[in-house]
Amino acid sequence: MSHKVFYDKATICSLQKASHLVNTSGMSSEKQYVEIGNRLRRVREQFSELNRREWAEAHNFNRTQYTNWENGTRRIPVDMAEALCRKYGLTLDFIYLGRVDGLSESASKVA
Repeated sequence: MSHKVFYDKATICSLQKASHLVNTSGMSSEKQYVEIGNRLRRVREQFSELNRREWAEAHNFNRTQYTNWENGTRRIPVDMAEALCRKYGLTLDFIYLGRVDGLSESASKVA
């Protein structure tokens, strides 16, 4: 049994690609982490009166990277998020997903 391959048509597992069926609405690279950034901003404001630069320096974060995290341009890496969790009684579920169960008493004021 021989199989013919047509290189002039886009196929996926021998099915024609149906690009009109792909949802690309949530795939924008701009501001895809805005909700995480908003939570980071609330944490900063709840636990200090520091601006972004001062907060980044106080936590040994790169200032530009932290600004990108808080703006929602980039996602905070897990190891950096874990450092905030340990220091402020947060959870990764809160930072990444917005879940408030499991937060310390002082951290629950952020939510």
